[in-house]
Amino acid sequence: MSVIAVVGSVNMDLVIRAPRQPLLGETLMGHSFGTTGGGKGSNQALACARLGAESHMVGCVGNDDFGSRLRATLLEGKVDCEYLEVSKSAGTGVALITVTDEGDNTIVLASGANATLDAKSIVCAADLFKKADAVLFQLEIPFSAVETGLELARKTGCKTVLTPAPARALPLSVWKMIDYLVLNETELAFYASNNSAGDTDSKGRVKGDVLDDARYLLNLGTKGVVVTRGAHGGVVVTKDKSFPYSPFKVDAVDSTGAGDSFCAAMIVGLSEGMPLEQAVRFASAAGALACTRFGAHPSLPWRYEVEALLEKGGDIPEAYSALIKEHTGKNELNP
Repeated sequence: MSVIAVVGSVNMDLVIRAPRQPLLGETLMGHSFGTTGGGKGSNQALACARLGAESHMVGCVGNDDFGSRLRATLLEGKVDCEYLEVSKSAGTGVALITVTDEGDNTIVLASGANATLDAKSIVCAADLFKKADAVLFQLEIPFSAVETGLELARKTGCKTVLTPAPARALPLSVWKMIDYLVLNETELAFYASNNSAGDTDSKGRVKGDVLDDARYLLNLGTKGVVVTRGAHGGVVVTKDKSFPYSPFKVDAVDSTGAGDSFCAAMIVGLSEGMPLEQAVRFASAAGALACTRFGAHPSLPWRYEVEALLEKGGDIPEAYSALIKEHTGKNELNP
């Protein structure tokens, strides 16, 4: 059994279903409301446990009802919470989420106790890093905790995966400590903006070539870049090879937690010895399944569900077939 540590946020999600996202200044009637566990850190930790790993959560909650409920959910899900601290000065983090009828979402975070997780907290978990096969990080906690965790993981030989969201400027020293960077197109455009001409698309995102931008990040030091594109699949770029991965067709109702399911599944697969292509395929199935249920924690798939979906297969989307031909003229993407 692989041992995975997750350093990150733990939130209570307050979710409203609505026909669409409201316009600025508009009051919009929603369909329903509910609360569920969330936060990129706890999502990834619980997903790792459901996928068969020995999972450990390093984070912080408040001394309140939300914090107690979230800890109970993680423990029930077989996530070790020895290093899940309780803040005396801040309440549990909260996310306000609006989910549309099409399954898209917008999220506003109040960090709460997540903001109190610091470098000292990470150092206290040093024994965990010594036995972990891999450590997952995100950016919903103070950067000092992420940086210290990456340094500690490097010293102990753990694989490292960073989900660089919410997007923020990172010092050059950090890139060399990341084995795999998993990000969406918007985040890729942010981090590779120095590599583009500066033009923007209709949504205000910096335009750029996915492969060129991914290689730009490789040149900064990270060993592998995984670009996720939701229902359109994605692309994996390393120094040795690049390849597209195909999506799984599912009836999506809520994309909350899909990216975290993908990250968790990929690192579980790699820690079990799967080749990168197989681990990404495993991750793609997990991410797709997370879109079929509402909420973050409730949507995280179990191992048997992922394996069942893998048996059904999937096809590389036309957009990526065109991208393949454009760059190589072959059925693969070469650096």
